[in-house]
Amino acid sequence: MMITALTAIAAMSAATLGGPPPPSPCTGPCATLLVKYGTMLNETCAKVTAKAPTLNAADEAAFMKLYQNFTGGNSTVEAPVVAAAEKLLDASDVQAFLSAPDSFVPGGLDADMVLCATLTESTPLGLAEFASMGSEEMDAVSALLNNTILMRDMLVAGGAVASETDKGGNVVGKKFGQAMAIYLKLQQASPMLRAALEATRGDPTYWDDRSQGNILKRLALGTALGHAVPIHQHYPDPDCDSAYDWCPQKATPLNESEVDPVARYLHYENAYHNGELDPATEVLTGFECKHTTNSPASNSDLSWIRASMFIYRPDHVATTDYSWRYARAVRTEVAYGDPQCASMPGACDGHYAEIPAADGVCGPRAFFGRYTRLAFGMPTWGATQPGHAAMTTWAPDGWHVLLGASWPFCWWGDRGGPDFYLEAQARENRGDFQQVLRGTWLSQALGEEPVGQSWGRSNDPKSWGQGGPWAALMLYAKKISVAKNPPTTREIGPSVVPTKVAALAAKWSQPQPAEKITTTPEGNIRIPASVYSMKNRSAAVSVNPSADAGQQLMHGGCASSVGPPCTDVPTSMFGYSVPITTAGTYYLTANITTWHPNQDMNVTVNDGSSQAVPMQYTVGWWNETQPIAVTLTAGNNTIAFTRTTVRPVVYKNFMLYKVKPNIPKPPANYTPVPSPPSPPPGAYIEIPADTTCEKQGILPVPADDCSRACVALGFKASGPRSRPNISGCFVMTQGQYENDCNYNTNASATCTPPCTLYGAVVRSLCIRN
Repeated sequence: MMITALTAIAAMSAATLGGPPPPSPCTGPCATLLVKYGTMLNETCAKVTAKAPTLNAADEAAFMKLYQNFTGGNSTVEAPVVAAAEKLLDASDVQAFLSAPDSFVPGGLDADMVLCATLTESTPLGLAEFASMGSEEMDAVSALLNNTILMRDMLVAGGAVASETDKGGNVVGKKFGQAMAIYLKLQQASPMLRAALEATRGDPTYWDDRSQGNILKRLALGTALGHAVPIHQHYPDPDCDSAYDWCPQKATPLNESEVDPVARYLHYENAYHNGELDPATEVLTGFECKHTTNSPASNSDLSWIRASMFIYRPDHVATTDYSWRYARAVRTEVAYGDPQCASMPGACDGHYAEIPAADGVCGPRAFFGRYTRLAFGMPTWGATQPGHAAMTTWAPDGWHVLLGASWPFCWWGDRGGPDFYLEAQARENRGDFQQVLRGTWLSQALGEEPVGQSWGRSNDPKSWGQGGPWAALMLYAKKISVAKNPPTTREIGPSVVPTKVAALAAKWSQPQPAEKITTTPEGNIRIPASVYSMKNRSAAVSVNPSADAGQQLMHGGCASSVGPPCTDVPTSMFGYSVPITTAGTYYLTANITTWHPNQDMNVTVNDGSSQAVPMQYTVGWWNETQPIAVTLTAGNNTIAFTRTTVRPVVYKNFMLYKVKPNIPKPPANYTPVPSPPSPPPGAYIEIPADTTCEKQGILPVPADDCSRACVALGFKASGPRSRPNISGCFVMTQGQYENDCNYNTNASATCTPPCTLYGAVVRSLCIRN
């Protein structure tokens, strides 16, 4: 058995990694440990195979032929494969093996299987190389291999990652030793975790524990498994902004910034006990926890989004749409388009707050969506799609794809969406999934090739039919289990630790006391934003409960299809009727919050002249604007506000001070950049395809006016895009994108007219005079 097991692991490594592994400098103590772990592997796996049932040869051959010839199709096409699998699974000796009582005691079959599986997935070489690094590493490996229940729990949770954020999807080469070392450090760092491990016990019926009082153990286990390969921190410096999923590995220490797993666990432990995580976090399994604490964001960024979303977008916290909770901020706050950092000096400061500040295409939008969910303790997984970045996330009713196409179009590294989704569904039938795990562990003991993880992907037909008999049989055991017992919504009991999210959701569904305009003893007047007395019927105004106390008003911006500044300003109007006892000069301020720079607001009093309210970028915190003088008369005064910018701003209250207050000024780069005046709509012209604005002796439409020009000429303004040829503002005149109008952000693009894009002729837009 020794030659068989080690040879099988080497073969699986080569198949998974795309070729034979590089030579290892495993000499001296490492070589001694390699022999030790290799011997342990073979002796333990031999005990497993000696007790394994033998599949009926004819039935096995029939199943494998059908399995290897199946390359996708509906349930009718797959039915013969399913029937052949069921025949093998229904055999009495197979059922007796898969459903045997637990035997995790020394000498038990389950104990041997988890040791064999751990050694197989981590490989003797991987363990030897890690253990030979020092006494601490040696102790960690020894502690792991002598803790049967912990090995089981790690395997049930999907095992340690073999690559950063598990993107490699490797079946072997998983970093169990590193995970164990982290797990021990977490216990040393957290008295609360140590107490939890001593006080709580897992579910006696199922291996995959979900008991709400045991969540800290699972968070710690998931953190150890998910961080066994270091996670590069996103946004430690500008060189990382363009990295697709994590910072590139470079020599300079700054770019090598990694998430500290101990600090990350303690961050979540603290957030949990402060009630900052989602109520559903308590029912997460170890598998789901592994996909929860693995954000590449800094801990301070995770804290920021939790705090600022409660302030700025409490509606995304309180929503009952569980799969979109928190992540809906992508749709409302991150406009699709090339990031606009260059026009916002200082706003892009190396934190996740810059994504809604500067916007972005599919990559930043997916990053931000995953980030919001992870920050509140909700699991995510990838995902990549053809020419697109999306995300998937867990909710009590299962896993969902957000911001993209369905599961067959998803993958993360080497793993396809259908394989991940099937496993996630199968895990809901915990008794059945325990049988799947036993069959998988037997497959590993036999040295079988694993099932390919990319089967079912829409563009990868070659991935079907891989794996040995037991591996393939367990794939179908999952399919059969899910078909017979579709997953149901996971029950969430009363929270062990009450959460702020649940408190806000309860508050959200209740009518709120009406707020009133009040006057302080000093004569200052407080106007709650919620008590507006007038608004244009088109104004995007809504009133919601605040997370702390009272209510707040969200203004969605001027309803303009041509981008800022809005041309139909009156449509944004909302206002207040304010009774004044003593006429005179007052100083107006607004208590505001927003995630967006360069927002504006203007005020008129009693239909007088308009003046600008000095707005500012608040990065999601409440800030009070600088005071401006307004003249009020005795009796009722009408104070009306309008906006020309198009992004949301939230208002808590307006103040009218009798004496000018001293309010700290915001950073200069956090105040709006004035928009240059734009020509009237009749000033634009579409020119023939065979010429340019310059040749006609007129100016091209600038970037800030392109959307306005598009709409003025009857085209669809679809935002800035980076294109390879035609420069400036242009419209597509043919094909599937006919009438789409964009500004090309690629400053180096050149073309000799007539220019084409995606096979269609394009025309430039110019300023007529």
